[in-house]
Amino acid sequence: MNIGGMQKLSLSDYPGTPAIVLFLQGCNFNCPFCHNSGLLPAVNEQEGVSLEETFAYLHKRRSQMSAVVISGGEPTVHKDLIDFTGEIKALGYKVKLDTNGSNPKQIDNLLHRRLLDYIAMDIKAPWQKYDLLAGTKVQHEQIKKSILCIADSGIDHHFRTTHYPPMLSDDDLAEITSFLPKQSKYIVQPFKELSEHQ
Repeated sequence: MNIGGMQKLSLSDYPGTPAIVLFLQGCNFNCPFCHNSGLLPAVNEQEGVSLEETFAYLHKRRSQMSAVVISGGEPTVHKDLIDFTGEIKALGYKVKLDTNGSNPKQIDNLLHRRLLDYIAMDIKAPWQKYDLLAGTKVQHEQIKKSILCIADSGIDHHFRTTHYPPMLSDDDLAEITSFLPKQSKYIVQPFKELSEHQ
């Protein structure tokens, strides 16, 4: 497992719960509006966070913190994600997964092993624009499978879209809403220029 970074306290990534956020290195998308472009390569050119350091911190904080968010990059590109998540759950943490939904089999495996308590899935665009907003060729059927898997999982979840006005219109957002399950929460988050984060 290649951990590109760790946020030791977040008040916004796990709804209603302070959380530790782990950013896994590597992503199979190349979204033109990505704020975490340093996480795209499978190997971090800069110093990341070792597994030893990560679990030492999780051990230390488990009496004060109750949740861990596994984000990225795209976590489901990692073959050892199930073992990694299981180790975190064994420490007593609730786990939230942030995913682009490109690997429904991995998501289903995590759910069947009851390793997740919350899932947030990014919906990049309506189908005709999906490849453009993802920055790569996307298997739409895989995305659809993940949507249904998550919606039927019985665990807390939401779908979300980053509204990037140069490439997504209000009509596009309305089209996305039309194909998402009505019982699922859908969040549209505004795109923020990188300078707004600094």
